[in-house]
Amino acid sequence: MKALASLTKLYFLGNVRRQAHLATLFLGVILLMLPAYVNAFSLGINAFERVSKDFGLTLINYFAIAMSILLASGSIPRDIENRSLYPILARPIHRYQYILAHFLAIVALLSLSLTFLGICMSVSLAAMTQTLDLSLFTAVIATFGQAAIVASVTMAASTVASPALAGTVGVFVFLIGSLPGAFVRFFLVEDRDSQLSANLATALKAALPNLSLFAMKDAVVHHVDYNPAYVPAIMVYAVVWVALSVLVAAVLFGRRDL
Repeated sequence: MKALASLTKLYFLGNVRRQAHLATLFLGVILLMLPAYVNAFSLGINAFERVSKDFGLTLINYFAIAMSILLASGSIPRDIENRSLYPILARPIHRYQYILAHFLAIVALLSLSLTFLGICMSVSLAAMTQTLDLSLFTAVIATFGQAAIVASVTMAASTVASPALAGTVGVFVFLIGSLPGAFVRFFLVEDRDSQLSANLATALKAALPNLSLFAMKDAVVHHVDYNPAYVPAIMVYAVVWVALSVLVAAVLFGRRDL
């Protein structure tokens, strides 16, 4: 456990030294200015709050996915390329600890980044509406679960593939996993009458994590009621997929001849 904590701290600080947090700070500044900017063009319509929430949460979601893919696709191949991996594995450290440390470092940076962005957006909206809306963090938490799944799958691919290929796998999982069932039914079956494409898309969605479950933005923006147990349930779903992906990554990396 001590070795795992030390490795996690080492890789977390390594990501910070590579200035991965600067993009978070830049997006935080944008979110702080976003409600005032939207309100300036609202032409007297009191809808700027919903527009700001919608646009801001969309930015946070895509930022989290991009950050998870970039960090997870290059962390392990970078260690192999610059040979910093070998003195670490020469110590009494198991390979699964090495994999888990990389993932925990990525998750720690993601959680801090999303918390910061959620605070920036809440503060900027509170400054305009004089009301602190903490429901934004429901969508931020769901985004974190989605990004953690994408990061774990991307990292599993990076144990046997190049950063570019692992990143492509991460993007593919995100796009297919986020594909709504309505798209398959209406666009592939009814509009294009392509049953083969519909069956292929359905099979891929069944084999990959269903990331559309984490789409909490509309519920938060439009104040749609949902079961209070829904968010804990999707986080449990995320933990299951993360555990499975990290296990696959550990098995693949354990069999790799270094």
